[in-house]
Amino acid sequence: MRAACDLSIRIVMGIGGTQRWYEHKQRSCGSLPVDSPSRRLCHAFRLPSIPTSVTMPRGICCLADFQCSLFEYSQITIRPELQEVVQMSSVDSLAARLLSATLMFDQASLAALEALAAESDRRLLRRGEVLVREGDPSDRFFIVLSGRFTVHKGGSAGPVAEIGQGELVGEVGFFAGLPRMATVFAARDSIVLEIRGDHFEKAAEFLPSLRQAVTVFLARRFAMQSASSSRLKEAPRIRTLAIVPAGGSRISPVFIRHLQQAFDAGTRAQFVARADIYGRFAGLRVDDQPVLNWLNELEAEAEIIVYVADEEPSEWTRVCIRQADAVLLTASASCSPRLNSSEELALSTHPTSTARLVLIHENRSAAVSGTSAWLDERPHVRHHHHVALEDGADIQRLVRFISGKARGFVAAGGGSLGSAHLGVYKAFTEAGACFDCFGGTSSGAAMVAGFAKGLDAEQIDRGTHNIFVRNRAFRRPTLPHFALLDHKVLDRTLRAEYSDVLIEDLWVPFFALSTNLSSREPHVHRRGKLWQAVRASGSIPGVLPPFFTAEGDMLVDGSIMNNLPLEQMKDLKMGPNVVVSLGSSGPQKHHIDYDRIPGASELTVALLNPFGRARLPQVPSILQVIVASMLAHRPQDIATDEDDVLVSPQISNPIGFMDWSRHSELFSDAYDWTSRWIEERLRQNDPGLRAVLGTSDSYEPDPKT
Repeated sequence: MRAACDLSIRIVMGIGGTQRWYEHKQRSCGSLPVDSPSRRLCHAFRLPSIPTSVTMPRGICCLADFQCSLFEYSQITIRPELQEVVQMSSVDSLAARLLSATLMFDQASLAALEALAAESDRRLLRRGEVLVREGDPSDRFFIVLSGRFTVHKGGSAGPVAEIGQGELVGEVGFFAGLPRMATVFAARDSIVLEIRGDHFEKAAEFLPSLRQAVTVFLARRFAMQSASSSRLKEAPRIRTLAIVPAGGSRISPVFIRHLQQAFDAGTRAQFVARADIYGRFAGLRVDDQPVLNWLNELEAEAEIIVYVADEEPSEWTRVCIRQADAVLLTASASCSPRLNSSEELALSTHPTSTARLVLIHENRSAAVSGTSAWLDERPHVRHHHHVALEDGADIQRLVRFISGKARGFVAAGGGSLGSAHLGVYKAFTEAGACFDCFGGTSSGAAMVAGFAKGLDAEQIDRGTHNIFVRNRAFRRPTLPHFALLDHKVLDRTLRAEYSDVLIEDLWVPFFALSTNLSSREPHVHRRGKLWQAVRASGSIPGVLPPFFTAEGDMLVDGSIMNNLPLEQMKDLKMGPNVVVSLGSSGPQKHHIDYDRIPGASELTVALLNPFGRARLPQVPSILQVIVASMLAHRPQDIATDEDDVLVSPQISNPIGFMDWSRHSELFSDAYDWTSRWIEERLRQNDPGLRAVLGTSDSYEPDPKT
């Protein structure tokens, strides 16, 4: 193709090798390598439609090794007529690649799909706009080129599913002739390819078997929907992230560099700041369409795009927030926590589930303070993180949360059997596991609260001995008016072990689960004093007085509603979990003659006689019966995912639910059993276990930064 131009910059855009170009006037030549998959770029012939004001006089000869397109534009600005040409080719190619990855078009050639994309229309939807509405005719379907959408059905309180890049929207209704089955909203600024019936008919001319492929697709799709109709579709992982300054702080350049290093260790990330836009698109505004198109196209090149906002709510900051799936509100922990205008914009745009507060510390201190003031200013922010810049552990944890790979440890209740969690945790950490979030119920919450506080298994075991053996916290009967046991010793020793540290000040996220009898629903503790959360989660009804909150809620043991809070863990994060279920080694039999159980007068005489107690039948105590009753309804089928690891330590010598005297023995037995179990599962190449133990994302911060 011969072309020349009086514009100052000449760019060759092509696919599939090296394009050679020659400039006759200067007798110079060179080559431009293009690192992209080989494909046909089918819109070069749109060039003649450009008005004569930008026609290209003779003088340059472009010789392509493969088919390519030549686009020429000024260094100062891109003329609107040329913008469409540049965008058309790249968008059609992206659309073809995304279509080829879908179940419907996986047998189609790229040439046919590029033709379909060329005939179809592109639509830009701003955050909150409706793509399709439930009940409307299905006269077209869409593929998401960039962005994210939420799906709402009927009167659902929230989205029932999310749709990300490369997914189809409305294709079943389109081909089956059914009305729209849901309303789909743009969760952020998004671009879709709109395919109407006439578009599809033209594409079928290139691929005669396309109609048969659609029939097969519909059959497979309905079969899959029937098999998984009871399961909520998992949300797509975060593809775009905005970093916004919080409080009175600026965005820390050291934090940005460390975050970029951590992403580079395990995730292909692209960081974009306003300076990058001005360097690439001189003379254009950051919200001009060519800029937005380029930002959307970046999603095809990287796993995650990180937008670094300005220090103030500028137009670039607005673009960052509008383009993002999630936002990080970052601040130095020592700054003023007052909400700033950029945060207000972000929190008014994003749902609470997609906003995270990141408090940055220069060093890792023994205890953090002041987090509650930050959260009080931002009551709707569900997630917060503490990050120390002196090592890579906290940055790695944050990246795993963002990437949907955070590793959780979920601990079941089980009375004195809770000491088994110590052995399981120790075995996993020695095998290389690093946990990002801890959650538990009852005695399980008590154990993992120590892990979140930074204690090791041996320290927690010594604390267990101090509470239950040395201080006999569960052997303090009282007048049975409020409860069977005096709670004062337990409260005092719990406070001594956990101090007055607040859950929100922990370096590692933690939650405990209790049962709210006031609202008749589970209560998740994520703020407040750590020891009080442990106390509420283990308030065995009738044995200990309930725990009462400042709001007037009455809380008792979480095992009543959910002995294994895996659902609550999954509500906080995506990624693999170690799920520890506790239970006795087998059914416990009690060979007791029921007729020998004494009545009130006989029992009184026996208890007053020093030798009478020995003749009483060995009936379990009230406390033992209550605990056994609470644990009797433990679920047999635990809803784990393929990357979750379910661990049920098998203990050789049965231990009663209230036999705290054997806590160290149980700790040791669980450690030995779990160590052997891990070795065996690794030999079997268990994928869930390897996900938990994965270390490919490890990184150490560059000391120069």
